[in-house]
Amino acid sequence: MISATLALLLALSPVAATEIPKNFLLIERDARKKLGPMQVDEEGYTISDKLTAPLELNPCHRRRATDLGRVAARTITHWTSAPSGSSEQLVLYKSPRAAHTALTSLRADVKRCARRSSPSQPRLRIQWRTSQAKAGDEAVGMGYQTRQGGSVNQTITGIVARRGSALMIYTTDEGFYDPGRLTKNARKMAVKVCQLPGVC
Repeated sequence: MISATLALLLALSPVAATEIPKNFLLIERDARKKLGPMQVDEEGYTISDKLTAPLELNPCHRRRATDLGRVAARTITHWTSAPSGSSEQLVLYKSPRAAHTALTSLRADVKRCARRSSPSQPRLRIQWRTSQAKAGDEAVGMGYQTRQGGSVNQTITGIVARRGSALMIYTTDEGFYDPGRLTKNARKMAVKVCQLPGVC
């Protein structure tokens, strides 16, 4: 009788999440709304569930994902005519270890490719940096500046956090380098991903 009960409990126990529910990301409801005729020239969103999409923070400018163990992913990018842009990305892995390895590899990429030229504009220099951050089980702030002729062209600020087997990334190109302003979003998603089976 005990073994039959145990077998039933195992059958009913949640398995690891292999998909991300619709409207799960923080900006997803806005991203899925149909824009009016006046808005389409002012802003826009793209939503992708491609497993092979590179991480939104991508120091070595990889064209495809190189992290292993992904089971689901969603990337939302937002642009405005200001011009400005931001993004939100959630990647689910088969285990917390796989997610941790992905974050560790991302940190290593920042060191490996901290200073380099833009692939499309050789005269444009890109300089990456990292900083401490607190969200989820582990997190790091990171981003870069592009420089040309000694002047700063653009600053990208980001934060990447891990909670269980999930990795979440937030980026913006507005303002100065300050990952702390993205911590609230990362912490909110770090709580939310625990609603998904097997993540936490």
